[in-house]
Parts: sequence; C-alpha cells; structure tokens
Amino acid sequence: MTAPDEAPLPDAEQYPLTVRFRPDGTAVTGTWTSSATALEKYGRWIGTHGSTPGVTITLEAETAGVRTTAKRWAVEPGQR
Repeated sequence: MTAPDEAPLPDAEQYPLTVRFRPDGTAVTGTWTSSATALEKYGRWIGTHGSTPGVTITLEAETAGVRTTAKRWAVEPGQR
C-alpha cells in the first residue's frame, strides 16, 4: 500500500477512476476530464474505501482510447 501523493498526473484527454472491492468483482467507476478533479476524487475514494481488505483503487490517464495507470492504491491481504 502506498500513500496518496500530490504528484501531477500526465496530460490526458480524460482520467478514469475505478474502485474494485475484490479481483474481478464489483466496481465503482467515474471519469473526469480535469486532472485536479480526478486527483481529488482519488484521494477521497482512498479515504472512504482505502482500508477495506481487498480493495483496489486505480486512477488512469486516457488519450485516444489508450489507458495507462497513473496511480494505484491496494490493500493486500493481511495489511491494515
């Protein structure tokens, strides 16, 4: 698990954000065109879901349909 940081996101057309509660399980998603809004939501989602065992929160940068992972938060089994 890594702490959220304030590093800027790469320039992109949009920023998809996904919270997955278990591998291949249910997910909550959102997409923003503002990197500042996406970073704010990423931090907020870590605050509300980041201590749930098995959760993964992924913020991506997407341009021309190609996504790259910009930030990722995960609680591995046994972590607190």
